[in-house]
Amino acid sequence: MDHASNDSGRDSVDEGDWGKLHVTRACCGAGVCRNFAPELLGEVSPAHWARMDGDDGGDVQRRAPAVLEGTYDEGAFTGVLRQPRSLADLEAARSAVAACPVHALRLKTSPGRVRPGALGAPFRTWPRRIEDEVWALGHPSADNIGATTYFIERPGGGVLVDLPEPSDAIFRFLEEHGGVRWIFLTHRDHTEHHAEFAARFPGCRRILGAADVTLRGGAYRASTGDVEIQLPDRPEPMTLEGAPLADGELAGAELAVLSQPGHTAGSMCLLYRGRFLFTGDHLAYSRRLGHIAAFRLQCWDDWERQSRSVRRLAALAEAGHLRFAWLLPGHNEWRRLEGDGSAAATAAELQRVVAWMERQAPGHVPMLRFVPWVQSRTRPRSRLARVVRAFGGEGPGSESWVLPRAVRPYLPDHRPEKDTAALVRVSLAATAALGGAAAVGWLAARAARAMVARRA
Repeated sequence: MDHASNDSGRDSVDEGDWGKLHVTRACCGAGVCRNFAPELLGEVSPAHWARMDGDDGGDVQRRAPAVLEGTYDEGAFTGVLRQPRSLADLEAARSAVAACPVHALRLKTSPGRVRPGALGAPFRTWPRRIEDEVWALGHPSADNIGATTYFIERPGGGVLVDLPEPSDAIFRFLEEHGGVRWIFLTHRDHTEHHAEFAARFPGCRRILGAADVTLRGGAYRASTGDVEIQLPDRPEPMTLEGAPLADGELAGAELAVLSQPGHTAGSMCLLYRGRFLFTGDHLAYSRRLGHIAAFRLQCWDDWERQSRSVRRLAALAEAGHLRFAWLLPGHNEWRRLEGDGSAAATAAELQRVVAWMERQAPGHVPMLRFVPWVQSRTRPRSRLARVVRAFGGEGPGSESWVLPRAVRPYLPDHRPEKDTAALVRVSLAATAALGGAAAVGWLAARAARAMVARRA
């Protein structure tokens, strides 16, 4: 199966109205909601993305699951594939709404369908087993931008991959399933709560790429200077403690770390038993494209470097050393890949994403430009949002001018003409400000000269 199954036991279908989902313009592309309700939610597919996808023939447009018109605001990255039509759908929709870190997904329930309070907490049916000893935890933390988190259950203590919202329910689940021996942090954006989990599970060891260690924390970036294992960027696979593994040992390793810089300088992937690849925000599956993809809009370090990292994975697979069947990211969609999970099948999947990445624009997105773009969408009444709209205008595409030119086309509502108008306004405002400053300086100097003359 592509996603963890709903084990609530209540999946009878009733074609009546069980509620209405709608995605607002606050949607910024995290994509975690789609893992909680994959049958209800999907990616939008704007026509102007075809050129970047190399899809001049329209194959992506025809293949992509079609979202319903009117179920999303223009500019949202996610739309509704179909509305809830059963109790199981309603439960999935509630989980998806609760998972969105920016509250962009809305659910209007139908009166009389379910008694108020009868469904309980949105994540009461989570964690859920994906396959074998691997669990998707649910309970995402807004402080980690709603990242999907996982747990590998193992004798003597398991591996926690990135961090959910701390709660009694999560702590109890982890304790009942053997406790936590390792906390694997895929990159710096998913490190909030690491100290709390480490304190709850004494003796567990935290792992993070050395280049992503932060000595002074900030928004969406915890202080991580006390992380026990800080792994270097090296081309060969590593153990959890950083010992090098020969490429030929990768296929037989129970757990192996693969340094994959690019999204951030210290991004890492974790391979479990040659079947599960945990990727953080490095790679995810795109149903719209029909293959693995990366996030050009959210590339904080360097796209060329990230592309080289994926080429390294492809080379390992082509040599017969790397294979996986499950792709398990922090943001956007997880997937049980087609094929037999062999090295050859893995190589074919990775070659497709490499070819796609090579068609995309180089560069990176500075956080100092991405954060204002996000805040202008998620807090439209804030002072910052009003300033952004003062230059960008109202309506779709009004915030895109804040971002670097190369990534603006990755926005569903990109309007090049609005970018041009906004930058003209910014230029005029800057010119006026400089002129005003010069005038004030001239007047101040004139007043000073007059004062000196009077004293003389």
